[in-house]
Amino acid sequence: MAMVEMTRVDPLVDSTELLSDPERLRLQAREEGLLFFRSLLDTGKVLDVRQQILELCAAHGWTRPGTDPAVGLSRPGKLVVEGADPRWRVFYADLQKIRNFHALALDDAITKVFKILFGEQVLPHPRNICRVVFPGSATHSTPPHQDNLYIGGSPDTWTAWLPVGDCPVELGGLAVARSSHVQGRLQDREASGPGGRQVDVAENTTWVGGDYQCGDVIILHSLTVHQGRDNLTQDRLRVSCDYRYQPRSHSVREDSLMPHLSVLSWEEIYADWDPEDPVRKYWKQWDLDIVQRQSS
Repeated sequence: MAMVEMTRVDPLVDSTELLSDPERLRLQAREEGLLFFRSLLDTGKVLDVRQQILELCAAHGWTRPGTDPAVGLSRPGKLVVEGADPRWRVFYADLQKIRNFHALALDDAITKVFKILFGEQVLPHPRNICRVVFPGSATHSTPPHQDNLYIGGSPDTWTAWLPVGDCPVELGGLAVARSSHVQGRLQDREASGPGGRQVDVAENTTWVGGDYQCGDVIILHSLTVHQGRDNLTQDRLRVSCDYRYQPRSHSVREDSLMPHLSVLSWEEIYADWDPEDPVRKYWKQWDLDIVQRQSS
C-alpha cells in the first residue's frame, strides 16, 4: 500500500489559543513543524465548496445515482484515481474552474494564522490542490512525503490541509509526522499515489492525526513528512484541499504561481468569472521575487 503503517498516532491538539500569543505559536511551529486549528473556518463556506465539488463528481458519474451529491456516496463499481487516468484530468480541469475553491484559500481566517506565524505579509500560492479519494483505493493513497520537493522556492512555505466536510478516521484524512522537519530535506524515491514520490520513515515515528471536522485546518512546514490515510469506508468519497502559504518577502518558484497539474491555463480557468473578481491573479498586485525551477 502507498500509506505506511503507523505504530503511534497521537490525537490532534487544538492550537487556537496560541493565536493570541505569537511567540508561543512560533515556538511550537519550530518544534513540531505543525499546528492544528479546530473550527478555524466557517463551515458554511466549506460546505458550499463541498456541494460544488460533489455536484461536479455527480456530473462525471462518480456518485451514486438518486442520492444527494453532497452526501458523497460513491457510485458502485466506480474507481478513479488521481494521476494519468484521463477521467481524472477531465474532471480536474472542471474542478479548477470552481471560483469558491480558489477563494477559500484566501479566507481571512487562514491568512491571519500565517500572518501571525510569519510576522509579515503572506503570499498564498494560487496552485491550489483538491483531492477526491474513492473507497477501495488504498494502493493509491498519498505516500509519506515532504511538500518541499514540489514547491521549492522559500523553505518557509507551509501547507494548510483541510477536509471538505467531516472526515472521521475511517474516511482517511491526513497523518503528520511530528517534528520530522528537523531532519531537513530527505531522499525521495518513486512510489504509487499522488505525487509519485515518497520518503522513508522510521518505524518509531510519532504521527499526529485523528477525526477531522468540517472547518478544521492543519498546517505543516514544507519539510514536515505527512501522508494520506486510506479511505476504509465502503461507499464514501473523501474530499480535501491543500493550500500553500509563504512569507511574501521570500522567493517563490514560478510554477507555484501556475494552476495545479497545468490541466488548464489561468485564462481558461477564469473564462466565466467576473472580470473584476479580486480572486483573479491576486498575486500580480505584489512585487514578488519569482525564481525559475532548476532542471534536475
